[in-house]
Amino acid sequence: MTLLHDRMCHKLIHATADELDVVSTVDVQLHNVIAEAQSMEWDFDLKHLWLTPSRWTMMVRQYVPREEFIQWLEKCTKYIGLKNRGIAMLRTNVVKPRGGEAFGNKESRRWGSCMLAISYKAVPAPQITLYSRTSYLGYLSGLDMSIAWMAAKYLAGELGCDVKDFKFVWMNEAAQYHNFKSMAYLLNHPDPELRKQYRRWIRFSEAKLRDTGDYEYVASRPAIMLSRSWMQKLILMDQQGLTLGDMSYNTYRRIRRRYHTEVLGYERAVQFEGWSYYKKGPKTGEQKEFFKAYHPLESVTIDSLDFSGIHLPYSPGKYGAPLLVGVGDDLEMELDDDE
Repeated sequence: MTLLHDRMCHKLIHATADELDVVSTVDVQLHNVIAEAQSMEWDFDLKHLWLTPSRWTMMVRQYVPREEFIQWLEKCTKYIGLKNRGIAMLRTNVVKPRGGEAFGNKESRRWGSCMLAISYKAVPAPQITLYSRTSYLGYLSGLDMSIAWMAAKYLAGELGCDVKDFKFVWMNEAAQYHNFKSMAYLLNHPDPELRKQYRRWIRFSEAKLRDTGDYEYVASRPAIMLSRSWMQKLILMDQQGLTLGDMSYNTYRRIRRRYHTEVLGYERAVQFEGWSYYKKGPKTGEQKEFFKAYHPLESVTIDSLDFSGIHLPYSPGKYGAPLLVGVGDDLEMELDDDE
């Protein structure tokens, strides 16, 4: 899974315009993606994508329905096990839209949930499949895959096997790379050589990129150019001495704060701390809120987390059900109970 995620990100980042299905001012997309990994070996550190344990807990609570997840584990262990037919489907929670005109901001999640379902089957080999409407590669894709991996880890614990023995398939209708939300993948890549290369591609001036011989390649890759354009804006803000308080959009501010601390270092980051000010009304010109630099993110590997956010701590053998004797070739298991 680790290699699969890296290859998917690489494909979007290095694709030319004619290799992509969508190129916009904010993202690039590949549609109808089916990605497979022969093993669910997943070496993921939240820090690498500028994510936190609280963001993991939020994702778990948003998407994993507690009672339905337990029922899914019971179906998998009672009827399928490691050899029998059947496909057990866990539908994720429906995530409601947020924001909009009534809240004075842009509506998000207007098109529905991003993660739709997770399934398990054992024939011809144990496999977990993740179904997604979309995912931001290089950002929340790490958590999307981690949700599927964690579900598999719980199931493997019930079946008495290793999660690495499961195959993983991801059916993703639209794999996206976002201009600034996915930027952490470039700036904080765990491979030091790739990290150095990506930082050079998006941080160097055009003149310096031409001197290194990289500009023509970078200019022909829309994803890199999107992140490069956004990074150049951050660099300009820093050169102009704009503080965090001078920014009005909190999502932009969050990325800038992470960039300062994770790339430039905390000592440099604190130099951009500052107040925001009221821009209208009776308090115009008065101090409103002070924005401090983020402290460096700690390393948090996915195997140190679980589904405790929905009151389901990892405990092998606690949530499943005994395999029902006679299920298999001697008892026909219909794939569609509605037929």
